[in-house]
Parts: sequence; C-alpha cells; structure tokens
Amino acid sequence: MEYKIVEKNGYRYITIPELTELGLKHAFTTIDMDIGMSTNKNIENLKKNVQEVYDFLDVQPKILYNAYQTHSSNVAIIENLEQGIESQLGRYFPDTDGLITRRDDIALITRFADCVPILLFDKTNKVMANIHSGWKGTLKEITKQAIYVMKRSFNSDPKDIVAVIGPAIGRDDFEVQIDVASQFKDKFIDWEDTIRKKNEIKYLIDLQEINKRILLDSGIQEKNLSIIDLSTYKEKEIFHSFRRDGEKFGLMGLVSVLKL
Repeated sequence: MEYKIVEKNGYRYITIPELTELGLKHAFTTIDMDIGMSTNKNIENLKKNVQEVYDFLDVQPKILYNAYQTHSSNVAIIENLEQGIESQLGRYFPDTDGLITRRDDIALITRFADCVPILLFDKTNKVMANIHSGWKGTLKEITKQAIYVMKRSFNSDPKDIVAVIGPAIGRDDFEVQIDVASQFKDKFIDWEDTIRKKNEIKYLIDLQEINKRILLDSGIQEKNLSIIDLSTYKEKEIFHSFRRDGEKFGLMGLVSVLKL
C-alpha cells in the first residue's frame, strides 16, 4: 500500500488511501502542528489541532483516547466510554503504549517524534490498534503483545490484520552506544543485520525493520504490511524530531478512527 502526503487548511498529513478504503480512517500529522500535551502547552491550540485532524478525516468522534506513553509493552482495550482517566483532550490510560478498540465512535492517538508509530487493523472483525514502539517498546515487542490481545479478545486472525509502520528515525540516523546495542543483539540474535557498527563508539539500529520482522513473526502476512520509509530525523521539512531538535522538539500524532 502506498502512502500520500495530503494538505488541507495549510496542514500536511500522511495517509494511505487503500487502508481508508478497507475501513480505517487515519492520519499521521507532520511538523505543521505540535499535537503533544507535553510539548505544546497551549490547550486551546491542541484542541484546534485535534479538530483539524478530525476535519481532514471527515469524522467527529465522541472522545479522543490517549495513552500516557512510558515506553512500555502495555496495551489497553477500550470497550466503553467510561474507561480511562478524563483529561482536557478526552480520556487517557496511564503507563500505556498501545490502544485497541472495535468502537467506531472514538478516536485513538499515538504521539511520536522519532519513535515508531504502528497501526494494526483487523479488516474482518473491524478492530484497530494504535501503537507507540520506541526502542524500549521494540525490545519489549509491544506489537507482538498487541496482536496477542487482538487474538485473545477479538478472535483476530493475524492473516486478516493489515499493519502499517509509520515514519520514524531512520536506519542511518538512530545512533546508540554499546549499552543499548548489546540489548538488541541479545534480544534479536538472528537479526544482526539490523544492528550495524558505525565507528568505535556508535552503532546504528533499524527500528522499522525490527518491528517489521516482529510483525511477520507474529503471523502478519508480508502482503498486508507497509512501511512509510521516511526518517523523522532526516526529513526536517516535514517532521519533528527529538534527536535532531533537542529541547525545541514537538510531537506528531497518529490518529485513527474506524470507518462507519
């Protein structure tokens, strides 16, 4: 499935038209807005940004569900509108990095600025998962956990799940030292090609590729898996990046809503 960069009202979004046709409305926001509560302190501006995304998707959900992301492997299932904790932008789950639901009247959001945002969509049972997989979440294989929950709670068959790995820090940009590199080497023994030595101190890790292989190992079919191969670090004209921008970084959002 091919992605497109689409502009509306002066804001650019990344979306995959084929996925929308299958039944999942979605958008990856860009540097044109800061949608992070920890980075954008103006709540009215945040609400406006969220509404801009809704307008782009042509939806008006009852509630936006957020995860208070802690680089965990914890996922939450949303079954009713009383779950989670109320906030100024909807409701949220503490210590959570993945949200799963089959409700079509709510929106899910994952925030990212170098970490890997991932969408899962069971096109048969109409279940979506919206996941934040940073390097710690990748080590903990949060996507594998999300698929397990979808199988257990919704009878999802991985062969029916469409997966999209969103923009993230690129394979040539994610530099780490031996303390982090050794954890990946120990965890993913057979995937040494995803961990490259750059020099005597630095290593490079391909988070998108590792998440792809985790998804394939979990039963996702390669024909149902897409990667938006854009580096948040390198593509400075379109993405926020924590690694690149330091204290001035903003946050993008992956917003998803099941199609009525």
